[in-house]
Amino acid sequence: MASAPATAAFNTARRRLFDAVFAAVVPPTDPRLSRRRPGRDGQFDELPASPDSLSSPPAAVRWLTRATCGYSTLDLIAFNALGGNDDARWQAWVDQQLSPATIDDAACDARLASAGFTTLDKTPEQLWAAREASSSYFQRMLPIAETECATLIRQIYSRRQLFEATASFWHDHFSVFGWDYDGGPLFPPFDRDAIRPHVFGNFRAMLQATCESAAMMYMLDLYTSYSGHPNENYARELMELHTLGAENYAGIVDDPDDDPSLPTYIDWQGKIQRLQYVDDDVYEAARVLTGWTISHSTWETRNDPNPGAFEFVQALHDAGVKRVLHRNFSAGGGQNDGTLLFDMLAQHPGTAHFIAGKLCRRFVGDVVPASLVQAAADLFHQQWQAPDQIAQVIALILHSNEFKTSWGTKMKGPARSVVSALRATLANFTPVPDNSSTYTPTEELIGRLQAAGQRLFYWPAPNGYPDTITAWSSTGALGLTLKLLPRLLEMHQTESYNNAYPFIVDVQEQTLSAFPNAADRTAANVIGFWCDRILGYRPQPTFGVALDFLRQEAAPTDPLDLVTDSISNGQPQHTGVWHLNPPNTLSKHYTIARLRVAIGLLLCSPEFLRR
Repeated sequence: MASAPATAAFNTARRRLFDAVFAAVVPPTDPRLSRRRPGRDGQFDELPASPDSLSSPPAAVRWLTRATCGYSTLDLIAFNALGGNDDARWQAWVDQQLSPATIDDAACDARLASAGFTTLDKTPEQLWAAREASSSYFQRMLPIAETECATLIRQIYSRRQLFEATASFWHDHFSVFGWDYDGGPLFPPFDRDAIRPHVFGNFRAMLQATCESAAMMYMLDLYTSYSGHPNENYARELMELHTLGAENYAGIVDDPDDDPSLPTYIDWQGKIQRLQYVDDDVYEAARVLTGWTISHSTWETRNDPNPGAFEFVQALHDAGVKRVLHRNFSAGGGQNDGTLLFDMLAQHPGTAHFIAGKLCRRFVGDVVPASLVQAAADLFHQQWQAPDQIAQVIALILHSNEFKTSWGTKMKGPARSVVSALRATLANFTPVPDNSSTYTPTEELIGRLQAAGQRLFYWPAPNGYPDTITAWSSTGALGLTLKLLPRLLEMHQTESYNNAYPFIVDVQEQTLSAFPNAADRTAANVIGFWCDRILGYRPQPTFGVALDFLRQEAAPTDPLDLVTDSISNGQPQHTGVWHLNPPNTLSKHYTIARLRVAIGLLLCSPEFLRR
């Protein structure tokens, strides 16, 4: 994508914007004007004291925040219509969300259609042909760019919110770097065919589907694994990241089948399996999966049909006897060797515990009681062949007391923070890839997400984005997130810095619509309205800090002028007017710009960043 243009018009627009913002937030030099409110001189030692612990929002807000891509008042309105009390409503909401096909998502579908995406429905063969014919990097990587934008649209606007939140979980679990030069052009089928059909379905089906996807094959080099020189990259991550987890790794053991320290169990077919895996199991699993490849991806498959599609090549498969987790694979098993391996791993109790722990950590908190993890693992293991296995486990977690009573042990990463902010503020934003010289809001948003460390499908390692509070609370990630969130309120549609276009989040228009009577546009009313919309409640000291900033020296109940605007060359500047004379009139100074900054304070508050 193109870099920001350095045109005179661009620089002028940016300078106007920054002048307005700084005029609204920087104390003036006249000491009489620095007294923003009676009895205050604006010094840091007079800021409200931080509370010992943050307050909690209402139950419905807590639950919706963690089970969606971000709390929205629209979700709360729909939730409140589902029953007579919170528990009944939550039961109905979860049931509804776990049946996404029954939810009318026409508005989101219409927005997706309006974006004009051209690659998302293409077959692997069509994407392969387009990749081979691409003459530019932009065209080559358009499939992953469109998947990225479509995913953002769904996360922001889909009514199937639990589905989208869970799809994000599975993309982290089966993590693929979407911008791989070979795999990126083939990414849509990975999302469309390997992940999304199985989000609430059967883990075993998703496990094999992700393996057979060209994007995963390129990510972990399985397409080059042949008899005589197996590539262990995929086999190792299959066990360490996709199924058993490092918690079930026993290391290098000379003779694991005769080692009494390695426990066993009886599997679904009455066979003995080990509960832990060792390095020999990885090597043998790599042999099991030799010959699983992509048509046309190597010299050996260059003449095969269906380029870009999964292919099993018998001639490239190791036909010898193999032994994985104490279980023999007879010679000549062919492709059935791989399907048996996926069966073994999908029904393994170690896999159940590992994935249940990750699901609990995603939806409940960084530290989850072992009893809940075990209950979810037991259900995952018992239902390993059920078509709705994953939905059953998620329902158990979301209805647990641990989910309902916990709060604030997790924080939103940059991507979840941005999507949450756009949902909460009812943004009008349809991200689309762009290859022009125009600096679009899509380009700015994705660039800033990448800088903050959580651009979608951009994690280079196969372990997926981290899911703990410590990962996103560093000065780097948090600092760039806090710069991005208020910036969302300043971005314009079509051309991000061009004041001639509407905002993607028009907080002025929404505020005026909420308070059509000018006498009601007081700082107390306005900040209360936006606290309710963004946070779901009015916590202190956040409410008071934002209120004092918006009102300046005016009383909380004094009406503010949120209409009168500066005009330049006949164009409204969306800032309000300059007003520092006479003194003590900061409440009239650039009020429209100050409104956006005040709402930006709410987006940067600890309450908003918590989960």
